[in-house]
Amino acid sequence: MDQGIAHRRNFLSAKKNAGQRITIAFAGIADFRSFIGQEYLAGIMKACSDYDVNFINMGGAIKYSTFDDLDFIHHYTKNFKFMKQPLINGLVSWASTLCEYMEPESVTNLFTSLAPLPIVDIGYMDIPGVPSVRIDNTYSMSYLFKHLIKVHKYRKFAFVGSEISLPHQRRLTAYRAELAKYNIPELPNSVYMAKSMEPVDITYVIRKLVTSFKLHNHEGLDVIVTSSDIIAAELINEFDKLGIAVPKDVAITGFNNQYSGISAFTPITTINLEYFKRGYTAVELLIDKIIEPEKILESKFIKTSLVVRQSCGCFEQSILDAGKAIPIVKNLSEIISGSGKDLRNYLTYQIRNLLPQSTSSEQGDLIDSIFFDIYEQEKDSHLLKSFQRILQNADKRGKVSSTTYQQFITDLRALIIPLVKDDPEQILHMEAIFHQLRVFASVHLSYDTLSNQENAYTFSNLSKIAINFASATTEKQIYEVLRRQLGELEISGIILALSDTLTHDLMSASVKLILPEPQPFIQEKLPHKVYDPSCFPKMFLPQERRYSLMLETLYHDDLYFGYMLLEIGNQNISLYDTVRLLMSNALYTTYLKASKAKANSSLLNNDQIFKDFNLPDEDESVIKIQSGLTVRQIMNYLLEHLDEMTNLNKMADELLVSKSHLVRKTKEMTGFTVQELHEKLKIEQAKKLLSMGNAKLSEIASRLGFQNQNYFSSVFKKNTGFSPRKWAGNTKK
Repeated sequence: MDQGIAHRRNFLSAKKNAGQRITIAFAGIADFRSFIGQEYLAGIMKACSDYDVNFINMGGAIKYSTFDDLDFIHHYTKNFKFMKQPLINGLVSWASTLCEYMEPESVTNLFTSLAPLPIVDIGYMDIPGVPSVRIDNTYSMSYLFKHLIKVHKYRKFAFVGSEISLPHQRRLTAYRAELAKYNIPELPNSVYMAKSMEPVDITYVIRKLVTSFKLHNHEGLDVIVTSSDIIAAELINEFDKLGIAVPKDVAITGFNNQYSGISAFTPITTINLEYFKRGYTAVELLIDKIIEPEKILESKFIKTSLVVRQSCGCFEQSILDAGKAIPIVKNLSEIISGSGKDLRNYLTYQIRNLLPQSTSSEQGDLIDSIFFDIYEQEKDSHLLKSFQRILQNADKRGKVSSTTYQQFITDLRALIIPLVKDDPEQILHMEAIFHQLRVFASVHLSYDTLSNQENAYTFSNLSKIAINFASATTEKQIYEVLRRQLGELEISGIILALSDTLTHDLMSASVKLILPEPQPFIQEKLPHKVYDPSCFPKMFLPQERRYSLMLETLYHDDLYFGYMLLEIGNQNISLYDTVRLLMSNALYTTYLKASKAKANSSLLNNDQIFKDFNLPDEDESVIKIQSGLTVRQIMNYLLEHLDEMTNLNKMADELLVSKSHLVRKTKEMTGFTVQELHEKLKIEQAKKLLSMGNAKLSEIASRLGFQNQNYFSSVFKKNTGFSPRKWAGNTKK
């Protein structure tokens, strides 16, 4: 075993045995309908499974529905409240995905604010102190050029990319370096960088390229190298409209190995960026960071691979391999004319090579069927039945590609036909059977394709489920819908935490529902108030096993209901995002009906309060270890109870600490007593309400839990130096 793997497993095993199984999370924004996001996530989840660590997907999905909120990036940043210890021990980030919606500096600040949480990034952004897992653009371009020059002898190159993408700019630099390495001059007007990745901008530069070169029979250009399969596919599409054939007139290559590369008119030769491997490696690097937090880890560069398809002028290797016959055995005539045992041994040896994954029983059954069909020549083929069982068993072990099926039939035919070459009737009989085998493989594949399409459209069930959610008019009815419908969505469990009222920020919430229902001693603790998302009680999470969860925040416009953690079964992330949308809409209706839609009394910005009061960040591990409390837990509780008088006994009970511990640690961590903090928050809230100008002093005093208006005015003046009326008057000047 690799020494690094053994070291990680020993560390993780010790943690698990001590009841401290490591939890890793993922953060980023992606279109999870694209295979890039899916492959990253699959690699991360596979590594978490192999290393037996918990996983929470905090990745956000680009909006799938026209009914979804346009400002989803604003809502997604609320997930950062969860990206802290003790809920998680480390984070795999895809920070660059946020750059389309935020300034790069803001993105960097967002992730650096999570320190000292261990982070490993899988994108192209440089985050101070964060190691990353990347691909080497120089290596990738070198690999591509070697094929284009050594195999195809191309010398006339052009490049098309996008100027807004840093990876595309890096690929252009690598492209120019390769031209120089091979002493190939850069042709005039041969580099085009679109303003964006939008089709209209890509089409604009394509048309400029077409006017600059004669693109027939490789007259002006041999090959156009692009920085993305999306651009390459758009090139092929536009060229088709102009009667320019790829690769006959000009070759094209892509980058990224995206779906568009295989759906283009001409399948695109491209660079596979090894997304699965990068996700997997990121988890390994993150575990290393968790083991040695102070150690500075170097970023890792993953080698890419070249995927040769037709757009460069080649055919796929699988097509070429299909024409290769089994090597002729020199003494085949002797084997055929010899004993049946010699012939069986010969077939056994060959079929083991053809079906290395099959069992000896399957191989023996196949050989028996071959002998039977050759010598008995019955109407019903035994070989066809044996092939059916082989495919069924292969599917159980894992899906097999159609290419593999057809290649096996080709190889099997090359093995058997020489055995009957002297008998024309037997040859016709066996050729008919091989035709049956090919049709059977095609039918089997078509069924598989149809079933996959059905799986992809699990959303067809959502119309029925959406109706059930829409008909729920109380929280209890919503819980019943969840109980009935989660199984249909391949979601095996849910933990639901809801606020008492709609809030302007994702703050405290009560754990109200756990499915499947937990053991009685856990169930009796519900509902349970959680004052800090990052301190979500571990007792409500699966304890006896490793888990994979999807975090979804629940909101309507800019108001929040709470959040839910869903067990990940189906890796189609858009599924969970759709459940969030259905839940949010249903909850909004029930909150309106129950008069819970009034925004929480807190108009204060929690993060701004921390800055104004010079409070320490609750992420400081020393505070957590020593006190069992966080500053944010204390602040969230006080913000939730601005309409009440300070009650230390009640507060201590709800925060699960003793009164003396609460009093001592609050003073120690913040420099204020609990009463002082509560009073300061009330005054800050009073300022907000006064600045709005639509509330009477008596209403504000009552709303903030003061005994009367006079007492409120006295406390306000003590803290600000002004009476409430004078302060309000000054703010209007």
